[in-house]
Amino acid sequence: MGGSTEQGAAVPGSADDAGVPHDEGGLLRDIARQGRRLLDAPAAFVAVVSEDGPTITVRAADGPHEDGRLDLPGHHPSGAALLDGSPLWCGDAESAPAAAPVSGSDDDGALHAVVAVRLGHLRGYAPRRSVAALYLADRRPRTVTEGERVQLTSFARLAGAAMEKTQLLDVAIARLYGLEQQSARTAADLDRMRALRSAHYGFIDLAVARGDARAFVVEADRRLGASVRLCTDDGLVVAASRSAAGPEPGVPDGRRMVVPVLAGDRRMGDLLLEMDSPLADPDGQLLLLIAQAAAVILRQLDDSRESQARRALLNELITTPQPTGTLVERARRLGVRLDRPHVVVVLRPDGVSPHWASMWSAAFAARGDGLSALHDDDIVLLLPGEADPAEIARTAAEESGALFGRPVTAAASDSGSGPERVAVRYRQALRCLDVMISMELAGRGVSVRELGFLPMLLAGREGIDQFIDATLQPVLDYDRHRDGDLARTLDAYFEAGRSPTNAAELLHMHPNTVTRRLDRVKRLLGPTWQLPARALEIQLALRLHRLLTEL
Repeated sequence: MGGSTEQGAAVPGSADDAGVPHDEGGLLRDIARQGRRLLDAPAAFVAVVSEDGPTITVRAADGPHEDGRLDLPGHHPSGAALLDGSPLWCGDAESAPAAAPVSGSDDDGALHAVVAVRLGHLRGYAPRRSVAALYLADRRPRTVTEGERVQLTSFARLAGAAMEKTQLLDVAIARLYGLEQQSARTAADLDRMRALRSAHYGFIDLAVARGDARAFVVEADRRLGASVRLCTDDGLVVAASRSAAGPEPGVPDGRRMVVPVLAGDRRMGDLLLEMDSPLADPDGQLLLLIAQAAAVILRQLDDSRESQARRALLNELITTPQPTGTLVERARRLGVRLDRPHVVVVLRPDGVSPHWASMWSAAFAARGDGLSALHDDDIVLLLPGEADPAEIARTAAEESGALFGRPVTAAASDSGSGPERVAVRYRQALRCLDVMISMELAGRGVSVRELGFLPMLLAGREGIDQFIDATLQPVLDYDRHRDGDLARTLDAYFEAGRSPTNAAELLHMHPNTVTRRLDRVKRLLGPTWQLPARALEIQLALRLHRLLTEL
């Protein structure tokens, strides 16, 4: 610090100079160099000083000790002493605060005089209770002028501002780099999502629009780089991408993989993979999409097989007089309980394509866990019979007519249970349908009960026998198995004008006996047997039965 610098001289290295470095290390070295020039000091360095003690860490140096190994005096300003921002001297300077003198001659290389001025905090480097300071050192005692003190203070403020700008720039650059990295990752993720979406659309198109299982597994092979086989839940191979034998279910190893194909909680089957190399899709997203699309193919195959089974079952039920136990078990596996009440409905959709009729009937029957089939160009439905058969027939006629755009005639049988009666009820509904069309009542829905005995009578001897059975079967069975006389008692009751007393006279028995027999008839035929419409059917059935018996 040889020559004195006058107050008001230009301060070198201002924070706005175009040559100010934009990195922290270069800036600190420049501050040390400019500070050394400012006071013509032999050495200068920038260090981090703890506010709680004398610990310092050199960050940049200029002069003979640029390697940072400076022989500092035993007394130097601590961080706490630099808090007010004014330059402080330690050593032999006349204006320095009280301090023990530093020993050493002018040529022994020791630093006899050190001036320090606070610059500011070094963000991200030093602890919170630390400051950066500029130290200027000399090997000989010297005094400091007021002008030098002002210049050093001004320079420290400018240097501190430059440090703050550089630190903010470093933060901005770091954030920008982070944003660039995040943007690159986002772009890569978007590209991946676009590729997955394209693959998903392609596999869904193969599964839904084309339903081509072979093309599906070939495309999966191309995407995954692995041999692919699609199997049902019972092990049936639906399609394979390569002719060579693939992996067996349940025995995956390092090159084999079994991927379950699920539809909700139901396991539809498996994708069996045999890989030539590790999958290119480590997180398995593409494989998951392929498995989801494969579930569509297996569900279509499953629905098709089940639909065929349901149609075949109904066709056998309506054409087999006495269904075997096998048919009953097949119905149970398909969720159809033939031991519960059911109704047979026959519809005649004239001019409607069989495919369209089959699709509508399958959907209509599925709503009630029923069966549907096409038989002799008619739609046949087997539906649960808890509801009124006439209401079922009207609903079927209205819905199908609205969909097909033309009138549809529907006829429903009586409601009843038992697999052996399905064929009988089918013939009932079919005859009712024929009567409706012959009477020019097409486009409506009716039940056999609404038309009464007319459909059966018009069907000839078979229809008459069925009418008698449907009306009087409980009574006739009672007489046949117990040697009773209920049918003759009923005949006399109606002939006597529904008078038990007069009927007893015709039968030459006590009126109480006739009354007890009529009570038995009520238990067998139901409490409505004497209502006008029902009574008319019973009388007609009695007369026909007597006529056929006498003949």
